[in-house]
Amino acid sequence: MVETENIMAVQRMQEYIDRNILRKMTLKELAVAAGYSPWHAARLFKEITGKTPFDYIRAIRLTKAALILRDSNEKIIDVAMDFVFDSHEGFTRAFSKEFGMAPSKYSHRTPPIKLFMPQKVFDTYQALHKGGKDMSEKNNAKTIFVQVIERPERKVLLKRG
Repeated sequence: MVETENIMAVQRMQEYIDRNILRKMTLKELAVAAGYSPWHAARLFKEITGKTPFDYIRAIRLTKAALILRDSNEKIIDVAMDFVFDSHEGFTRAFSKEFGMAPSKYSHRTPPIKLFMPQKVFDTYQALHKGGKDMSEKNNAKTIFVQVIERPERKVLLKRG
């Protein structure tokens, strides 16, 4: 069973990541936020969230970048630099690996993609101790995707015989 102290440490790391998502972060900074050594903080984070701290950060950055590409006309290079990617190529490679398509293709057509929606571990922990099931049990887990599609109005002529 995971201790409450460890849950709170990971929660502090998640909050630190949320506050600093637009700048470079080091494992040492995350460890200071958690109050543990870098090695132990990384191990706890992976154990509790299922992702390494930097996989988690990359997934959040790519999801936020995808939302900006979808909702605005910003240049891909600007979005890449805003989310701390070193180059356009690195961003394109990471985006393609995460979502299965290039950012340029996504920004023009915006097909449905699976975005990373992180859960706060403390909320999950609270729900678990109030009689919920363990989140790691994915036996009956189903993903639901909702997308709003705007279509032009159409007129229907109905002729009754």
